[in-house]
Amino acid sequence: MSVARDVSLGSSGFFRAFGFALNNRLGWMFLVPIVLWVLLAFGLYSILEGPVERLSDWVALKLEIPVETGAEDWWSDVKAFFNGAREVIVGFLLHAAVAYLLFVANKYIVLILLSPLLAYASERTEEILTGRTFPFSWRQLMKDALRGALIAARNGMMELAITVGIWFLTLIVPLLSPLSFVLLFVVSAYFYGFSMFDYVFERRRMRIGERVKAVNDRLGAVLANGALFSLLMKLPLLGVMFAPVMASIGAVLATVEKEEELPSLRFDRSDQRLEA
Repeated sequence: MSVARDVSLGSSGFFRAFGFALNNRLGWMFLVPIVLWVLLAFGLYSILEGPVERLSDWVALKLEIPVETGAEDWWSDVKAFFNGAREVIVGFLLHAAVAYLLFVANKYIVLILLSPLLAYASERTEEILTGRTFPFSWRQLMKDALRGALIAARNGMMELAITVGIWFLTLIVPLLSPLSFVLLFVVSAYFYGFSMFDYVFERRRMRIGERVKAVNDRLGAVLANGALFSLLMKLPLLGVMFAPVMASIGAVLATVEKEEELPSLRFDRSDQRLEA
């Protein structure tokens, strides 16, 4: 099957995921990420509020502009004005910086903490599509969730390492800057997609080498899923609300559709859940 066909499968699976969830009473899953995000953002921001305030006061003190006692010229008035406003300006900038860092870090934090939900969403979707039942077990769900969290953390570290490498190469060869942005996006899309498809591969009880091969067999679908996830996650709140669940469900829709077209891709691990 061509890469273009895989891209089509991955894209259509992602977009169909929203309607699929609503039609099969899975819409409640979209509320969980937003509640988690609000609690997480509020908690982290509350924890950092004290240190940020102290840092703000310290920076504002260092930036204080000396004003001569008794001076009444216009320049002294300007310096006095900036001295009065510096705490507000510095505080705003530091709070904005912290908020931005939390927003950047949020993507993998959400993926890690949402692992139980995404594992269940993936499993439930396959049950509805194929009719195969996966007996519910808290132990198995937590095991799948932990594996998903570890995969997300591993992918996050690998993406960070590759990103730093690309940045370093760009510093050495500045002409590669336009290409580096494309490469960074592709790398991000790959690891996002890998995380979502891995929930499916876990139910096949694939080893890591088998999972990598499975990803390569569906590379177009994986990249499409990850790219759409990445783009949607850039939307404040709405991205966190919809992207993770849509990507998880979309990965199953794409996988099952491709397996129906190419039965040879179906994987069977002895007593496991997928027929030969």
